[in-house]
Amino acid sequence: MNIKPEQLQNSLSNQLASTYFAFGAEILLVEQSLSMIKGIARENGFKERFRFDIDGNFSWDSIISLISSPSLFAEKRIIECRLTTGKIGIKGSKALTEILETLPDDILLIISSGKLEMAQQKSKWFKTLDKKGIIIQHWEVQSNQLVGWITRNMSQLGLDSNIEIANAIAYCTEGNLLASMQEIQKLKIAYPDGKINLREYLNQIDQQSQYSVFGMIDSALQGDTDKVNKVFNSLVDDSTPPVILVSSLYREIKNLVNMSIELKKNQTIESILNNHRVWQKRKPLISNALKKHSYQKLQKLLLRLGRIDRSLKGMDNLDVYDELQNVVIALSGKNNGLNS
Repeated sequence: MNIKPEQLQNSLSNQLASTYFAFGAEILLVEQSLSMIKGIARENGFKERFRFDIDGNFSWDSIISLISSPSLFAEKRIIECRLTTGKIGIKGSKALTEILETLPDDILLIISSGKLEMAQQKSKWFKTLDKKGIIIQHWEVQSNQLVGWITRNMSQLGLDSNIEIANAIAYCTEGNLLASMQEIQKLKIAYPDGKINLREYLNQIDQQSQYSVFGMIDSALQGDTDKVNKVFNSLVDDSTPPVILVSSLYREIKNLVNMSIELKKNQTIESILNNHRVWQKRKPLISNALKKHSYQKLQKLLLRLGRIDRSLKGMDNLDVYDELQNVVIALSGKNNGLNS
Protein backbone atom coordinates (compact mmCIF):
# COMPACT_ATOMS: atom_id res chain seq x y z
CA MET A 1 0.00 0.00 0.00
CA ASN A 2 1.29 3.44 -0.92
CA ILE A 3 0.89 6.20 1.67
CA LYS A 4 1.96 9.84 1.79
CA PRO A 5 4.88 10.73 4.09
CA GLU A 6 2.59 12.84 6.27
CA GLN A 7 0.36 9.79 6.83
CA LEU A 8 3.19 7.63 8.17
CA GLN A 9 2.96 8.69 11.82
CA ASN A 10 -0.75 7.91 11.99
CA SER A 11 -0.25 4.59 10.14
CA LEU A 12 2.46 3.53 12.60
CA SER A 13 0.26 4.48 15.56
CA ASN A 14 -2.55 2.26 14.27
CA GLN A 15 -0.53 -0.84 13.35
CA LEU A 16 3.06 -1.79 12.58
CA ALA A 17 3.26 -3.46 9.17
CA SER A 18 5.68 -6.29 8.38
CA THR A 19 7.47 -4.41 5.58
CA TYR A 20 8.24 -0.76 4.80
CA PHE A 21 9.85 0.74 1.73
CA ALA A 22 10.84 4.42 1.78
CA PHE A 23 12.41 5.97 -1.31
CA GLY A 24 12.93 9.27 -3.09
CA ALA A 25 15.44 11.84 -4.28
CA GLU A 26 15.56 13.72 -0.96
CA ILE A 27 17.66 11.42 1.23
CA LEU A 28 17.01 13.51 4.36
CA LEU A 29 13.25 12.93 4.02
CA VAL A 30 13.77 9.20 3.50
CA GLU A 31 15.98 9.09 6.61
CA GLN A 32 13.30 10.86 8.64
CA SER A 33 10.77 8.19 7.68
CA LEU A 34 13.24 5.41 8.50
CA SER A 35 13.95 6.93 11.93
CA MET A 36 10.24 7.15 12.66
CA ILE A 37 9.65 3.51 11.65
CA LYS A 38 12.61 2.20 13.66
CA GLY A 39 11.58 4.24 16.70
CA ILE A 40 8.09 2.71 16.75
CA ALA A 41 9.57 -0.74 16.04
CA ARG A 42 11.78 -0.51 19.13
CA GLU A 43 8.74 0.37 21.20
CA ASN A 44 7.11 -2.80 19.85
CA GLY A 45 9.94 -5.06 20.93
CA PHE A 46 12.16 -5.13 17.83
CA LYS A 47 15.47 -4.75 19.65
CA GLU A 48 18.00 -6.33 17.27
CA ARG A 49 18.83 -4.77 13.90
CA PHE A 50 20.84 -5.98 10.91
CA ARG A 51 21.76 -3.71 7.99
CA PHE A 52 22.66 -4.69 4.42
CA ASP A 53 23.82 -2.41 1.58
CA ILE A 54 22.51 -3.97 -1.62
CA ASP A 55 23.42 -3.60 -5.29
CA GLY A 56 22.89 -5.77 -8.37
CA ASN A 57 25.64 -8.21 -7.34
CA PHE A 58 24.53 -8.73 -3.73
CA SER A 59 24.11 -12.28 -2.47
CA TRP A 60 20.67 -12.53 -0.90
CA ASP A 61 21.54 -15.88 0.69
CA SER A 62 22.91 -14.03 3.73
CA ILE A 63 19.51 -12.41 4.37
CA ILE A 64 17.59 -15.63 3.71
CA SER A 65 19.92 -17.48 6.13
CA LEU A 66 19.47 -14.77 8.77
CA ILE A 67 15.68 -14.93 8.54
CA SER A 68 15.65 -18.71 8.88
CA SER A 69 18.00 -18.73 11.89
CA PRO A 70 16.51 -17.93 15.32
CA SER A 71 18.05 -15.03 17.24
CA LEU A 72 20.06 -15.73 20.38
CA PHE A 73 19.48 -12.26 21.82
CA ALA A 74 16.04 -10.98 20.75
CA GLU A 75 12.69 -12.45 19.75
CA LYS A 76 11.98 -9.70 17.24
CA ARG A 77 14.50 -8.43 14.70
CA ILE A 78 14.76 -5.63 12.14
CA ILE A 79 16.39 -6.32 8.80
CA GLU A 80 17.27 -3.09 7.04
CA CYS A 81 18.10 -3.22 3.33
CA ARG A 82 19.52 -0.13 1.65
CA LEU A 83 19.37 -0.34 -2.14
CA THR A 84 22.41 1.62 -3.27
CA THR A 85 21.22 2.03 -6.87
CA GLY A 86 17.61 0.83 -6.86
CA LYS A 87 18.67 -1.92 -9.27
CA ILE A 88 18.80 -5.36 -7.67
CA GLY A 89 19.06 -7.57 -10.75
CA ILE A 90 17.02 -10.59 -11.78
CA LYS A 91 18.29 -12.81 -8.96
CA GLY A 92 17.74 -10.06 -6.44
CA SER A 93 14.21 -9.46 -7.67
CA LYS A 94 13.40 -13.15 -7.35
CA ALA A 95 14.98 -13.42 -3.88
CA LEU A 96 13.25 -10.31 -2.52
CA THR A 97 9.89 -11.46 -3.87
CA GLU A 98 10.31 -14.84 -2.15
CA ILE A 99 11.34 -13.16 1.12
CA LEU A 100 8.27 -10.93 1.04
CA GLU A 101 5.98 -13.89 0.41
CA THR A 102 7.33 -15.91 3.37
CA LEU A 103 8.40 -13.24 5.89
CA PRO A 104 7.83 -14.47 9.48
CA ASP A 105 6.01 -12.34 12.08
CA ASP A 106 9.13 -11.77 14.20
CA ILE A 107 10.96 -10.00 11.36
CA LEU A 108 10.42 -6.36 10.37
CA LEU A 109 11.81 -5.66 6.91
CA ILE A 110 12.74 -2.04 6.19
CA ILE A 111 13.95 -1.20 2.69
CA SER A 112 15.11 2.19 1.41
CA SER A 113 16.41 3.67 -1.80
CA GLY A 114 17.04 6.92 -3.59
CA LYS A 115 14.94 7.99 -6.55
CA LEU A 116 13.55 5.14 -8.67
CA GLU A 117 12.83 5.27 -12.37
CA MET A 118 9.30 4.43 -13.48
CA ALA A 119 10.49 1.12 -14.94
CA GLN A 120 11.76 0.10 -11.51
CA GLN A 121 8.42 1.01 -9.96
CA LYS A 122 6.74 -1.37 -12.41
CA SER A 123 9.01 -4.30 -11.52
CA LYS A 124 7.71 -7.47 -9.87
CA TRP A 125 9.57 -6.87 -6.60
CA PHE A 126 8.15 -3.35 -6.32
CA LYS A 127 4.60 -4.57 -6.96
CA THR A 128 5.07 -7.29 -4.34
CA LEU A 129 6.26 -4.64 -1.87
CA ASP A 130 3.16 -2.60 -2.65
CA LYS A 131 0.99 -5.65 -2.00
CA LYS A 132 2.71 -6.94 1.16
CA GLY A 133 3.87 -3.75 2.88
CA ILE A 134 3.81 0.03 3.11
CA ILE A 135 5.50 2.22 0.49
CA ILE A 136 6.41 5.82 1.27
CA GLN A 137 7.59 7.87 -1.70
CA HIS A 138 9.30 11.19 -1.01
CA TRP A 139 9.20 13.89 -3.67
CA GLU A 140 11.67 16.74 -3.89
CA VAL A 141 10.67 19.81 -1.89
CA GLN A 142 10.05 22.59 -4.41
CA SER A 143 11.15 26.17 -3.71
CA ASN A 144 7.56 27.29 -3.03
CA GLN A 145 7.19 24.48 -0.47
CA LEU A 146 10.46 25.00 1.39
CA VAL A 147 9.27 27.60 3.90
CA GLY A 148 6.33 25.38 4.86
CA TRP A 149 8.68 22.41 5.26
CA ILE A 150 10.96 24.46 7.52
CA THR A 151 8.10 25.70 9.73
CA ARG A 152 6.75 22.13 10.14
CA ASN A 153 10.16 20.83 11.21
CA MET A 154 10.59 23.76 13.59
CA SER A 155 7.25 22.90 15.20
CA GLN A 156 8.19 19.23 15.49
CA LEU A 157 11.30 20.23 17.47
CA GLY A 158 9.25 22.46 19.76
CA LEU A 159 10.35 25.77 18.20
CA ASP A 160 8.09 28.71 17.47
CA SER A 161 7.48 28.35 13.72
CA ASN A 162 8.04 32.02 12.88
CA ILE A 163 7.56 32.68 9.16
CA GLU A 164 10.29 35.37 9.10
CA ILE A 165 12.84 32.96 10.53
CA ALA A 166 11.73 30.22 8.13
CA ASN A 167 12.17 32.62 5.19
CA ALA A 168 15.65 33.59 6.44
CA ILE A 169 16.69 29.94 6.70
CA ALA A 170 15.28 29.16 3.24
CA TYR A 171 17.15 32.09 1.72
CA CYS A 172 20.50 31.30 3.35
CA THR A 173 20.43 27.56 2.61
CA GLU A 174 19.24 27.92 -1.00
CA GLY A 175 16.82 25.02 -0.73
CA ASN A 176 19.34 22.53 0.67
CA LEU A 177 17.24 20.45 3.09
CA LEU A 178 20.19 19.12 5.06
CA ALA A 179 21.56 22.64 5.60
CA SER A 180 18.07 23.85 6.53
CA MET A 181 17.67 21.06 9.09
CA GLN A 182 21.09 21.86 10.54
CA GLU A 183 20.01 25.49 11.00
CA ILE A 184 16.81 24.34 12.72
CA GLN A 185 18.79 22.08 15.05
CA LYS A 186 21.16 24.97 15.87
CA LEU A 187 18.11 27.04 16.81
CA LYS A 188 16.93 24.29 19.14
CA ILE A 189 20.32 24.30 20.88
CA ALA A 190 20.39 28.11 21.10
CA TYR A 191 16.77 28.39 22.26
CA PRO A 192 15.91 25.16 24.14
CA ASP A 193 12.60 26.60 25.36
CA GLY A 194 11.53 27.13 21.73
CA LYS A 195 11.16 30.90 22.14
CA ILE A 196 13.40 32.41 19.46
CA ASN A 197 14.62 35.99 19.79
CA LEU A 198 13.64 37.17 16.30
CA ARG A 199 15.75 40.33 16.19
CA GLU A 200 18.81 38.58 17.62
CA TYR A 201 18.61 35.71 15.11
CA LEU A 202 17.99 37.92 12.07
CA ASN A 203 20.91 40.17 13.05
CA GLN A 204 23.10 37.09 13.35
CA ILE A 205 22.04 35.93 9.87
CA ASP A 206 22.74 39.40 8.52
CA GLN A 207 26.25 39.48 10.01
CA GLN A 208 27.06 36.00 8.72
CA SER A 209 26.02 36.92 5.19
CA GLN A 210 27.94 40.21 4.91
CA TYR A 211 30.86 38.66 3.02
CA SER A 212 29.01 35.72 1.51
CA VAL A 213 27.40 35.24 -1.89
CA PHE A 214 24.12 36.34 -0.30
CA GLY A 215 25.71 39.51 1.04
CA MET A 216 27.11 40.30 -2.40
CA ILE A 217 23.71 39.83 -4.05
CA ASP A 218 21.95 41.94 -1.43
CA SER A 219 24.54 44.71 -1.90
CA ALA A 220 23.86 44.58 -5.65
CA LEU A 221 20.11 44.81 -5.11
CA GLN A 222 20.72 47.77 -2.82
CA GLY A 223 22.76 49.46 -5.54
CA ASP A 224 26.00 49.53 -3.52
CA THR A 225 28.54 48.91 -6.29
CA ASP A 226 31.57 49.54 -4.07
CA LYS A 227 30.40 46.93 -1.57
CA VAL A 228 29.67 44.52 -4.44
CA ASN A 229 33.24 44.79 -5.73
CA LYS A 230 34.66 44.41 -2.23
CA VAL A 231 32.65 41.26 -1.46
CA PHE A 232 33.19 39.80 -4.94
CA ASN A 233 36.99 40.18 -4.66
CA SER A 234 36.86 38.60 -1.19
CA LEU A 235 34.94 35.61 -2.57
CA VAL A 236 37.46 35.21 -5.41
CA ASP A 237 40.36 35.42 -2.94
CA ASP A 238 38.67 32.68 -0.89
CA SER A 239 38.50 30.50 -4.04
CA THR A 240 34.69 30.39 -4.05
CA PRO A 241 33.75 28.02 -6.91
CA PRO A 242 32.29 30.05 -9.80
CA VAL A 243 29.46 27.50 -10.17
CA ILE A 244 28.14 28.64 -6.77
CA LEU A 245 28.19 32.27 -7.90
CA VAL A 246 26.45 31.37 -11.16
CA SER A 247 23.71 29.30 -9.54
CA SER A 248 23.03 31.88 -6.80
CA LEU A 249 22.87 34.77 -9.25
CA TYR A 250 20.74 32.78 -11.67
CA ARG A 251 18.24 31.90 -8.96
CA GLU A 252 17.97 35.52 -7.78
CA ILE A 253 17.66 37.06 -11.25
CA LYS A 254 15.23 34.36 -12.41
CA ASN A 255 12.99 35.20 -9.45
CA LEU A 256 13.22 38.88 -10.38
CA VAL A 257 12.24 38.02 -13.97
CA ASN A 258 9.16 36.14 -12.76
CA MET A 259 8.18 39.02 -10.47
CA SER A 260 8.74 41.50 -13.30
CA ILE A 261 6.28 39.54 -15.46
CA GLU A 262 3.69 39.69 -12.68
CA LEU A 263 4.34 43.41 -12.26
CA LYS A 264 3.55 43.95 -15.95
CA LYS A 265 0.17 42.33 -15.27
CA ASN A 266 -0.63 45.24 -12.92
CA GLN A 267 -0.14 43.30 -9.70
CA THR A 268 1.09 45.38 -6.77
CA ILE A 269 4.69 44.97 -5.63
CA GLU A 270 3.53 44.10 -2.12
CA SER A 271 1.28 41.28 -3.31
CA ILE A 272 4.05 39.94 -5.57
CA LEU A 273 6.57 39.94 -2.72
CA ASN A 274 4.12 38.14 -0.47
CA ASN A 275 3.30 35.55 -3.14
CA HIS A 276 7.01 34.82 -3.56
CA ARG A 277 7.52 34.64 0.23
CA VAL A 278 10.20 37.32 0.18
CA TRP A 279 11.87 37.70 3.57
CA GLN A 280 10.64 40.95 5.22
CA LYS A 281 14.14 42.39 5.49
CA ARG A 282 14.73 41.84 1.76
CA LYS A 283 11.48 43.40 0.55
CA PRO A 284 13.01 46.90 0.11
CA LEU A 285 15.93 45.38 -1.84
CA ILE A 286 13.67 43.43 -4.20
CA SER A 287 11.32 46.40 -4.64
CA ASN A 288 14.29 48.60 -5.51
CA ALA A 289 15.56 46.09 -8.07
CA LEU A 290 12.15 45.72 -9.73
CA LYS A 291 11.87 49.49 -10.09
CA LYS A 292 15.45 49.81 -11.36
CA HIS A 293 15.55 46.95 -13.90
CA SER A 294 13.16 46.25 -16.74
CA TYR A 295 12.14 42.74 -17.75
CA GLN A 296 14.39 43.03 -20.82
CA LYS A 297 17.47 44.00 -18.75
CA LEU A 298 16.95 41.11 -16.37
CA GLN A 299 16.57 38.66 -19.26
CA LYS A 300 19.80 39.96 -20.73
CA LEU A 301 21.58 39.18 -17.45
CA LEU A 302 20.14 35.65 -17.47
CA LEU A 303 21.41 35.09 -21.00
CA ARG A 304 24.86 36.26 -19.96
CA LEU A 305 24.84 33.84 -17.02
CA GLY A 306 23.94 31.11 -19.50
CA ARG A 307 27.07 31.90 -21.52
CA ILE A 308 29.16 31.95 -18.34
CA ASP A 309 27.81 28.53 -17.40
CA ARG A 310 28.68 27.20 -20.86
CA SER A 311 32.20 28.63 -20.48
CA LEU A 312 32.57 26.72 -17.21
CA LYS A 313 31.72 23.56 -19.14
CA GLY A 314 34.21 24.37 -21.91
CA MET A 315 31.47 25.20 -24.44
CA ASP A 316 32.21 28.95 -24.60
CA ASN A 317 35.29 31.12 -24.12
CA LEU A 318 34.33 33.90 -21.69
CA ASP A 319 36.57 34.91 -18.78
CA VAL A 320 34.31 33.50 -16.08
CA TYR A 321 35.24 35.65 -13.07
CA ASP A 322 35.39 38.89 -15.09
CA GLU A 323 31.98 38.21 -16.61
CA LEU A 324 30.47 37.25 -13.25
CA GLN A 325 31.70 40.53 -11.81
CA ASN A 326 30.16 42.38 -14.77
CA VAL A 327 26.81 40.67 -14.14
CA VAL A 328 26.68 41.49 -10.46
CA ILE A 329 27.78 45.09 -11.10
CA ALA A 330 25.04 45.39 -13.73
CA LEU A 331 22.57 44.05 -11.16
CA SER A 332 23.63 46.87 -8.84
CA GLY A 333 22.48 49.34 -11.51
CA LYS A 334 25.82 50.62 -12.76
CA ASN A 335 25.91 51.01 -16.52
CA ASN A 336 28.57 48.65 -17.85
CA GLY A 337 26.99 47.57 -21.15
CA LEU A 338 25.05 44.60 -19.75
CA ASN A 339 22.17 46.62 -18.35
CA SER A 340 21.75 49.08 -21.19
